[in-house]
Amino acid sequence: MPDPHDDFTTYAHAQLPRLVTTAHLLSGATGDPREAADLVRRTLVGLRARWRRIPRDDVDFYVLRSLVKAFLRGARRQRALSDGVLKDTSARQRAVLVLLHREGLREAEVAQLLGWSAGAVGSRARRGLAVCGGDAGRLRERFAEAARAVEASEAAQVGAGDVPFGVALDDVERRGRALRRRRAVVAVVCALLLVPAGVLVAGRIVGGGTADGSVAGAVDVARSPIRIVAPGERVAAVPGVQVWLTSDGKHWSTPQRPNQFLGLTDDSYASASKAGAASERPAASVQPDRLNSSYFLSGLYRGLSGDPARVEVTVDENRMTGTVLTLAGSPGWGVWYTRASLSLAELKSSYGDGGPTVTVYDAAGKVVARGGADW
Repeated sequence: MPDPHDDFTTYAHAQLPRLVTTAHLLSGATGDPREAADLVRRTLVGLRARWRRIPRDDVDFYVLRSLVKAFLRGARRQRALSDGVLKDTSARQRAVLVLLHREGLREAEVAQLLGWSAGAVGSRARRGLAVCGGDAGRLRERFAEAARAVEASEAAQVGAGDVPFGVALDDVERRGRALRRRRAVVAVVCALLLVPAGVLVAGRIVGGGTADGSVAGAVDVARSPIRIVAPGERVAAVPGVQVWLTSDGKHWSTPQRPNQFLGLTDDSYASASKAGAASERPAASVQPDRLNSSYFLSGLYRGLSGDPARVEVTVDENRMTGTVLTLAGSPGWGVWYTRASLSLAELKSSYGDGGPTVTVYDAAGKVVARGGADW
């Protein structure tokens, strides 16, 4: 398991062959090698910048998600490939097929990784496989053949004295540290601007954690404010928005869309279960609501054995901590919400690689549920 402080280079060196091979397959295996190397380089720079904040048991998931989403962002206007293993597949179909038949993930795991619904993943998997001939076994064999060709090509380049896989890890280290410093400065400025609002919220919300706001046992991860409410008790989440819970799900009201409801069995991540009970599989959802020049982001989490310590929503590269509302008795489900300063164009752009995603952590910083939305 990666050490939380100083072994980024060791981790990156060990994962580099796999990441470059996956990047080549995403780009079609016959694409420009520099394209795959650049994709891996950008992914690792972002990983280095957040290294201290990533839960130790979640690094592999995080880096694979970052790689695939970076690929999808760059492929939004890319036409289907005209040759290669994934000839004539779209970028999204390609991503799903590589994750399923190269990385060995299940459809539910791909849905969590991409922040898509399980139905969207299944549909793209079927369509993409049909384009590739309909034989999953043969596709896996072709992926393996393409991977061996990529690895052989890279080995020859390294033997000739080139940088391994075209990715200089010392440069990645330097750029990642610089990016982390820039983000730290921005975070401090934002925190200073938001101090008055934070003081008001802290006085009204029941919370917990250490003196510095971090989750016990986690790595540099802040705890979500948690408020225990009675059934039907209305909470003024942000100006103009009210949220309340009943035994069967989430209710919320905005100026544009009053009296909305999402039941525990209504969204695409729920499995068959009776009303008022959490799904058997831990999951979470995201629903965006427009508020003038910003968005109110909220959702359900469920299937937990208790209450979460942190709920984090990610929109592209923006990571926000949500406030949690739950009913008394730790029922294993609840509602999270936050306000995000996003334009309509920015929110729509995020759906190019899966849309907002939500991750739920326990007190030790371990991921206990994931989910998202599909536009």
